[in-house]
Amino acid sequence: MFGIYLVKFIFSRTINNNESRRLITETECPQLFQAIREVALETQCPMPKKVYLSPDVNACVFYNTSFWSIFFPVKKNLEIGLGLFNATNTDELKGILAHEFGHFSQKSMKVGSTVYIANTVIYNLAFQEDKWDKWVDEWCVIPIQSLAFFGKFTRIFTNLVKRILQYMYRVVNHSYFKLSRQMEYDADRIACDYIGKDVFASALYKIEILASSFNVTKEALANLAEEKKKVNNFFEAYQIITDIITQNNHLSISYQSLIDQEIPTLYPPSRIVIENTWDTHPSTEKRVSHLTSRNSKKKVTSFVSSWTLLPENIKLKVADIVENEFQTSAEAETLETISNEAFRQWYLEYYRNNIVIEKYRYFLNRNILVFDRSEVAANKIDTPFTAANCEVIKEYEVALNDCNTLYNVYYKQIEVESIRYLNEECSIKALPIKRHEEYVETLSVKVKQIDKDIYQYLMYCCQLNNNALTNEINSIYDAIFFAQTNIKEHDSELDMRINALINELNRPVNRTDKEIIELKKMINSLTNDIKKIVSADNWDLLSTVGNTKMIELLQTFVQSPLDESTNSVIDTEQINTMIQVKVIYFYLLKTLEHKSKIKLGAKIEEIERNLPTID
Repeated sequence: MFGIYLVKFIFSRTINNNESRRLITETECPQLFQAIREVALETQCPMPKKVYLSPDVNACVFYNTSFWSIFFPVKKNLEIGLGLFNATNTDELKGILAHEFGHFSQKSMKVGSTVYIANTVIYNLAFQEDKWDKWVDEWCVIPIQSLAFFGKFTRIFTNLVKRILQYMYRVVNHSYFKLSRQMEYDADRIACDYIGKDVFASALYKIEILASSFNVTKEALANLAEEKKKVNNFFEAYQIITDIITQNNHLSISYQSLIDQEIPTLYPPSRIVIENTWDTHPSTEKRVSHLTSRNSKKKVTSFVSSWTLLPENIKLKVADIVENEFQTSAEAETLETISNEAFRQWYLEYYRNNIVIEKYRYFLNRNILVFDRSEVAANKIDTPFTAANCEVIKEYEVALNDCNTLYNVYYKQIEVESIRYLNEECSIKALPIKRHEEYVETLSVKVKQIDKDIYQYLMYCCQLNNNALTNEINSIYDAIFFAQTNIKEHDSELDMRINALINELNRPVNRTDKEIIELKKMINSLTNDIKKIVSADNWDLLSTVGNTKMIELLQTFVQSPLDESTNSVIDTEQINTMIQVKVIYFYLLKTLEHKSKIKLGAKIEEIERNLPTID
């Protein structure tokens, strides 16, 4: 059996499946195939075996692999995500395809697919469970103890080999991922040689923007479906939201022009620069900085929309794929189809109702530092919503993220090849954690004072308005502090404990009665702790953001008796309910926090709008 384990990889296959793909033919999309053929010719790469379309903002070359693929290379398939067609021109799309073909276009690049296949084989040996493992597990529990002993011995010995392979896999992958990053740069160079640096850089920037707006569109349409409405075409809705997002960020994106920047960040730069060992793809910023300025084979850029390469009926069929993710065909028939203009107006209203008002966004859309409101007098104070205070808050938010990065590096949650702090190379063993903590603490004092000033300003303004909104403002602060405190104290800790329990339950071992009893104690302890956290809740606050079914589930869970027994029976229903309660509880807390901050922003705007003239 151990011999079979060592050679089973010869017969295993890795199938690359994606239910969102749709196979197309040249008869259906002649113009798209012509563009693909042109790119394949220029990059000295054979035409793909098959071409698929998906809704995503992505393009990739994929293939099914087995050990024999190292010696007998397989023909590769091409997947093109129609999310790329939005706001890109045909040359930008060809540049993206040239990058994908670039991974396999030259003899020097063929090592990439060979290493990938070998890496997959090692991974399967080290981590994957299959029929062989099931056979051994059954062997371990057969009634004949003399035979079961050899099954257990085989399992123990194989697990030892797997641990060695897992360690080796991690060591090898340090170099493999470094190779992957270099291969990205090489494929980028091939794309630049074909289409030009400016066009390809523009495509990279647009992909970043389009990926963000694509996810926002899917979320928006899921919410629209809850209102029993739908759009006629997903990609037209996607275009509308892309336009709104880029306009809000003072950026124009269109197939009729190239862009030379990402959505600009309004936060100050991080003090930390790291090279993550496990990153397979460099950042867009790094990729653009590595692009060469060679003369491209294509001299004139074609500012023609990528959509012209596709017939409208194919576009609609792929749109149906993404729409089916959040509605069944039966549900879709009951939904009212609204016009593009109606959708645009709906989304603008939805955006206003679900986002903190822009003027107060940086002040409220974060973790507001908790303070004792009873110590804040409603004395006269100038508005704290100033540009200077906003910059302090931004600097503090970036500093907190940097602090988490340093902790993760120190505790080896992130493995890095190098780290720089304020442009100085740092040793992993001598990270400037204390220095940065002092910097964060200095900013924390300033930010806490800003939070107090905001509250004092609101109380003072309420006095001027005859205290009309004082109680309402305090109720909103109650909700925010309640949600933030519970999330901070319990969310991450419970996640870690639940993940540890799931990993233990999924371990392919045969436990003794004593081990099962210890596992049962672990489950009971976690269940009891979740009950205590949820039972200390403010049900009135949660009922403002959760439906009756959610609240009833939480209350039923809290009131149900805890199974304190330590017999050797694991109640999977108890575990599933416990996890479901945890997820719902913290979902409600986060929703309460988010909606309370939106409400607070609206109240501040109302207060300032109705504020009497102050001498």
